Amino acid sequence: MNIKFSMPELLVLFSLFMYSQSFWFAVGAFTLGVISRLTVYLLDYGKELKRAENLSNGLDELSATVKDMLGANKD
Repeated sequence: MNIKFSMPELLVLFSLFMYSQSFWFAVGAFTLGVISRLTVYLLDYGKELKRAENLSNGLDELSATVKDMLGANKD
């Protein structure tokens, strides 16, 4: 399990402690923390999709090469 504690989590925790002092400041920090974590998640998800696409393309090229080699031996 990958546990992360970075700036978005710190902002959410900060908003918890700031709630009693300034409601709107706490809401702003919480919103910024949630939006930034969502952005990081979407960027990581995009990287994983790109990696899977590259792997799939590599396997397709490998299978085409093997088919060509086997097909050339039949002649």
